[in-house]
Amino acid sequence: MPAPMLRLRFLLPLLLLAACACRQPVVSLPVLPDSFSVRTVQQSHVQGIALDVEGRCFYVSFTTCLQKVDFEGNVLASVDTLYGHLGAMVFDPEARRLYASLECKDDEIGRGVAAKLGVEAYGREESRFYIACFDVDALTGPGTPASRVLELRLVEEATADYGTRYGCAGIDGVAIAPRIGRRPGKPCLYVAYGIYGDTTRTDNDNQILLEYELPVPEHASAKYFVRTGNTTYGVQNMTYDPADGNLYLAVYRGRKRQFPNHTLFAVPVRQRPRTEVPAGLGEPQAVLRLAGADGAPDGISGWEFADASTGICAVGDGSWYNAVPEPVPGGQTCRIRRITLNDIISAADEKD
Repeated sequence: MPAPMLRLRFLLPLLLLAACACRQPVVSLPVLPDSFSVRTVQQSHVQGIALDVEGRCFYVSFTTCLQKVDFEGNVLASVDTLYGHLGAMVFDPEARRLYASLECKDDEIGRGVAAKLGVEAYGREESRFYIACFDVDALTGPGTPASRVLELRLVEEATADYGTRYGCAGIDGVAIAPRIGRRPGKPCLYVAYGIYGDTTRTDNDNQILLEYELPVPEHASAKYFVRTGNTTYGVQNMTYDPADGNLYLAVYRGRKRQFPNHTLFAVPVRQRPRTEVPAGLGEPQAVLRLAGADGAPDGISGWEFADASTGICAVGDGSWYNAVPEPVPGGQTCRIRRITLNDIISAADEKD
């Protein structure tokens, strides 16, 4: 796969300042892999990854399948059939729980999942969106029954808004980050709406983040709006990087020509939400600003990193893991690679 292309040079001073403002303790990590391919054959592309340092493994989502793999790509355990769209994920090392988005819905994506599994598709009235909570220590081998490891928590807001408000297509990106505020608080789970890219609507140009307390995400404690402009299906993957204090949102490129249509955005967690009426909406909401918004047209700043949409995971030392689809005989797998800010800037320089 081509190296990720992310244009960060114009924002590098800002990111360095943010890192100083949100200084974190030095992360002590064991030796981690640079790159490997997961030894599996799947019919659906990778949707998300999460790193378990203590367990020396990754968790990987392939739409209807969850796999636990070691640092050489060997599959150690799996849940093979999930009746919905399993998307992005994040690991909580304190609770040893894996949180992921799970969509059970009636649109084109939902019908595709049903066709793949050979089951009847969900109807509109049956469509639901869940935080999937996996007990990873009970994930002990290939073909582990979902009933042994999985609990579901209904995402009430997205289920109510689906197909009606904000272009809501469900949920996808998830991340654990400090509670957003001028003084960031204890870690919370953030869940992002999926948002249809309908170019005829005006209410779908903001990303929507729900905030949940851990370890049991029962009800959203806050709902934030982030103006990014148009995207295709909203936030696909999300990760918090303690090295600079930013929550990163990865999206499929939008199609409205009045916007820059970036594929990666950063939201500083150290900010006080503002109560404003977001563009395209009619009611005041809690609004968050993007990193670099003050110097960007319409307050929308971002970068090009299309590969981030299929899986990103911050390590904690300023590097990330990125999962990219990789073809293999009979289907596809993914390659998981470690990247750094310098790697990304160098790739952008080479393209220029």
